[in-house]
Amino acid sequence: MLENVRECIDSHAKQAVAVSFIPFISVPIVYGVCAKMIVALDKIFGIPTETGWDSEIVSDILAGVVAAPALAIPLLGAGAASIYIKSIGENYARAVAAVVSRATADELTDGAFIARRVKEELHDAHARRREKRVKKEM
Repeated sequence: MLENVRECIDSHAKQAVAVSFIPFISVPIVYGVCAKMIVALDKIFGIPTETGWDSEIVSDILAGVVAAPALAIPLLGAGAASIYIKSIGENYARAVAAVVSRATADELTDGAFIARRVKEELHDAHARRREKRVKKEM
């Protein structure tokens, strides 16, 4: 499964790079690629998704991301798009894996439960990263 996850993330990162050479227009397209990647990762993990889940989770993830300005700059945008998609994909895959590993068989069939737990896991992971950064700065 890990190989499929890596292939999925890499494939979507390549798609993002391909469209990132069109400044400004590429920003919403890269976000769309990110949403498609979320859906693809859910399928790999075999978890149910609810309608609009991909755009909801991407919106939550985007709240803490400052990649948009870099995506609009020619040449720099390609590298930013790749890093952005890979970072989102890896963080999302870790969160889903953590939720799946702790969920019961019944919980794994409940799309609302999975959605809530993944969002909580992403929030907790973000808080842990922020805490580490603060400790390093001290």
